[in-house]
Amino acid sequence: MKTYIGTKVVKAEYCKAWKEMGNHHLGEDGYKVTYPDGYISWSPKMVFEKAYHELNSKMTFSQALDVMLAYK
Repeated sequence: MKTYIGTKVVKAEYCKAWKEMGNHHLGEDGYKVTYPDGYISWSPKMVFEKAYHELNSKMTFSQALDVMLAYK
């Protein structure tokens, strides 16, 4: 099996799960995620925060690389 790394930009906001989703319960902490094509999903808090970092216009290239390398 090959190894891949992906990059995507999404819109997200903190929210509680609005329904039972797999092993995740109603009211569990997480994020409502909206993808560029309009698809909306929910991600558990720990999973989302490990995979995504807030885009900050003041972030330097070096800081962005540090974020990427922390999760290799």
